[in-house]
Amino acid sequence: MIKLKITCRTATQIILQAEDRRMPLSERLSLRLHHRICSNCRRFARQVQLMRQASARWRQQADE
Repeated sequence: MIKLKITCRTATQIILQAEDRRMPLSERLSLRLHHRICSNCRRFARQVQLMRQASARWRQQADE
């Protein structure tokens, strides 16, 4: 059964776990729907993405 309505806590967990594993379609759809109605979780997802990019750049510079 697909649970489309998720809480902010669940959305946060999915966002953080997305780097370590491939999200199933049901989770991606649930998260996308949640982001439509929750600006705080959208902002959190952007912040996590920014931190991932900064970390990748830092690792790249450290290797050079």
